[in-house]
Amino acid sequence: MTEKPTYEDLEHRIFKLEKDIKKYPALENNEKYRILFEKSKDAIFIIEDKTVVDCNPAAVDILGYASKAELLKKHPSELSPDNQPDGKNFFTKSKEMIDLALKKGSHRFEWDLIRANGDIFPVEVLLTTGSGKDGKKIVHTVWHDITHRKQIEKARQKEKETLSTILESTPHGIALIDNNGKYLYVNPYFTKITGYTLKDVPTKEDWFKKAYPDKEYRKKVIETWVNDSNHLGLGMDREFKITCKNNQIKYIEFRSSFLKDQRISVLTDVTSRRQSEEMIREKDRLQGVLELSGAVCHEMNQPLMSIQGYFDLILMDISKDHPLYSNISKIQAQMDRLSDITKKLMEISRYETKDYLEKKIVDLTKASTTKR
Repeated sequence: MTEKPTYEDLEHRIFKLEKDIKKYPALENNEKYRILFEKSKDAIFIIEDKTVVDCNPAAVDILGYASKAELLKKHPSELSPDNQPDGKNFFTKSKEMIDLALKKGSHRFEWDLIRANGDIFPVEVLLTTGSGKDGKKIVHTVWHDITHRKQIEKARQKEKETLSTILESTPHGIALIDNNGKYLYVNPYFTKITGYTLKDVPTKEDWFKKAYPDKEYRKKVIETWVNDSNHLGLGMDREFKITCKNNQIKYIEFRSSFLKDQRISVLTDVTSRRQSEEMIREKDRLQGVLELSGAVCHEMNQPLMSIQGYFDLILMDISKDHPLYSNISKIQAQMDRLSDITKKLMEISRYETKDYLEKKIVDLTKASTTKR
């Protein structure tokens, strides 16, 4: 017959069962942690008192080692290049990062690692610190490979630098304005053309007042701008006369793009072109005047010479006391004037005009090289 347990035996068994029951949740949690540790795609290291005591399979794969045993033989300094991107060596930099983690409980930062084959690659590191049962400092380290992110950032930075080079070196002024009329950016050539910096024209209103000081002309420019801005996309090419910071007047061609949230204006200085066009127009006008004056002089010279000859003969045949002498002399003086006009017509060298009634006519005195 089985001996009946005493009260003390029962109490001891209950205590043991309760103790065993309390172990199961802990074992369950440890198992969950182990699964997360083993299955994580990010490299995980456990460091106790500055010694790596464990790592997961992802750490072995990321660093390119044959086994966990081979990796754990390595000192942490062998897993990093001699210097980090900021120029600090492994020992100085790692101490700074661990000290920050100990102070804050955790710390996230970027770090360069070195694979078994010597390739250097970037990771994002999360250090989490704590203490074991024996009081040892434990550092839980997670490395996330950010090579792809860095490649994207590098490509974007290169694009940004390329765009910056284009904006800084293009021979056109460029201005970026938001929907509230605030100037966000002007490139160096904008300042070279107009003299105005971003500080000089912080808003659209400042630009209009300074570039177009004449109120009536400014009103015309603003109306054109508002009308164009009501239609998204490329606006029409516009040409306006602006007053630069040094009060110089320039003719500027504006090409504007009206986006949803911003406006882009491209400025081209066409002053020289306008001057060249004006010179061509003046040359054409002068050529027309020369052709006309040449024809007039050719047709007038021979009759004038004949008339002057006849008047000279008449004056030789009559005395100064003759009643007609004075009138003939006056006619002869006007003939000399006509002769002088033809000479001026023959020597026109530039196009100069003067007001005459409600029109403009050629100013022979200014247009001709003959000075009389």
